[in-house]
Formats: sequence, C-alpha cells, structure tokens
Amino acid sequence: MKESQLQGQEVTVALNLKGDFNVDVTQDPLTKASSNDAYGINVYYDKESDGKTNDVYAYGLFDNVASMSITLLSGHKYKFCCTLVKDAKNTLYYGQAFGNSYSGYAYPFQTSASNSTPLNNTFIINENNKYLSGIGNDPVHLKENTSPSTSNATTNAKINRFYGETDQYTPVPNGTVDIYLKRTIFGAKFVVNGVQEGSVKVTCANFFNQTYIQDDPGTEQIYSFSAGPYTCWKYEEDHPGETYSSAGTVSINYTSNRGGSLWNLSSSRSITFKRNVITTVTINISPDFSGSSFTITEEPMGDDNDINIGINSDGLIDIIVNPS
Repeated sequence: MKESQLQGQEVTVALNLKGDFNVDVTQDPLTKASSNDAYGINVYYDKESDGKTNDVYAYGLFDNVASMSITLLSGHKYKFCCTLVKDAKNTLYYGQAFGNSYSGYAYPFQTSASNSTPLNNTFIINENNKYLSGIGNDPVHLKENTSPSTSNATTNAKINRFYGETDQYTPVPNGTVDIYLKRTIFGAKFVVNGVQEGSVKVTCANFFNQTYIQDDPGTEQIYSFSAGPYTCWKYEEDHPGETYSSAGTVSINYTSNRGGSLWNLSSSRSITFKRNVITTVTINISPDFSGSSFTITEEPMGDDNDINIGINSDGLIDIIVNPS
C-alpha cells in the first residue's frame, strides 16, 4: 500500500528585529546530495497473526539496493521501517564502538543491544530480537568521532536523511513492498550585512553559533531535526497537506569596540524551520531604530524529495530513486 506523497514547499519570510537589527528571512529549495548512501531497515510482523505488527522479524544495513531481498512468512502482516542517510560513507563514523571487537556503523545504525552494525547487505532474521534502534532518532556519530558513546552523539547533524514506513503488508507471490522515504531535514543560511566595527555573535537553537567581525554572505547548510526523522515523517502522515516544522530562536549579540556597554545590543526572534526548505536569515546592522514587521509567502516545491523502494517478496528488488 502506498503512503501518501506530500508536496514540499518553498517559503519566503521577511521580518525585522527591534533595535539596530533588521532580519530578513527567505526560503528556497534544498540542494541534492551525493551517493555512497546507507539504508537501515527494520522489519516487524504480527507473530500471533493478530494484525499488531510489533514483533521483531529482521533488520539489515545496506549500501546495495540489489541485495534487499527477504523471505517472509505467509499468514502474517509486516511492517517495514527504513532510514536512508545520503553520502553516509563520507559523513558517518565507521569503526569499533560501544566496546565492540568488530567494526560497524554506530548512531543512527546501532542495534538494540548497543552494538554498532556492519554493513553486510543482508537481512538478519530474528537474531535475539535485535533491531536497529536508532533509525527513527536524530543523534548520529559523525566521521570525526572516536570511540563513539551516547555523550558525543551529534544532534541536528549536517546530514541528508530520509525516513519512511509501510505497515500491514501481506506477502503474496511475486508481490512488492513499497516504502516511500520522505526527506526529513531542514536548511538554514545566515547572512550578515553592515558590520562597521566590533563583532556580531549569531546563534540559533543548538545547531548554529558563529561570531562575525565583517560582512558574510553565508553558506547554505542542511541539518537533521532534533525531534528525529520518525517524528517528522509521522507528523505529515497524521496531518495530510501540512509540512513538519520546528521553531528555533535566533539570538543576535553585538559588541562594539568603542568601549562601554552603551553601544552593545542584543535581540532575538523565533523563526520556524520547515522540512525540506532552506531558510535564509539576513541580518542587517543599521544605525536607526525601526519598527518590526514580517510577511510570509508560500510556493509549492514539487515532490522530488520522495524515494520509492520496491522490495519484491520473491527475492527480487526494484528501485526507483528520485532524485538520483
């Protein structure tokens, strides 16, 4: 059964902060990522044939979609949960973690037994009820991590990530399981104009913290939602036609070189970051104190943020990826 495909949106926001800060917010489509991807998949089933697909059946970590074959038991219903990390091999930590004697991927591909997971392109069926416990959550271990632990996992990581589920699948000969993965990240770009002297510190939630001593054109960057990809995906499944969003407080602190706190200014504003939308925050430092206002303009973005994986129950694999 196909999950509904929701359309992404492009949003333009312009607003002013009080005091010397004029903040314009514009939103544009996110750019596409590269290859070297990794797919983490959990499979559940109704062990008692009662339709409640909450029993662990199998899990697997893949980089080759042609290897995604699995043998299912007839008379049961199944649920497939999948996360995709684009360019995982270049961004995520791979090595020994959690005291393992073997190498594998840690967060978000760790198992429920707190083990990292080797990328072996096969489903592990009912191995002591183990499953990939991190595929619906936000924290990840980036490549620069050494001996990863829970304490040094990165939230709002700069990775391109997707998530999707298919439930209540009944195996049939030559059947196909369609899993639609939705991109579950947001983008942000911070532009600073009008710096004549002193420094401007800009922070936003837990994902951005930078100090400027001159104008900066900013850089587009994607981030994962701290609530996790499952929460993002589930919200849109439960609210058809709506786009998942999360608010972040942009704080601006200006410190003058002229001496004395009289010249120092600070301000903040809550800004909403939407799934699959890049938000550009432009900070203009001006000499006058103007009022505050903002406008919002929304435009459809298209549906190229979805990926369709077809897993045939006869052991074959079909895949259509958009974008490539």
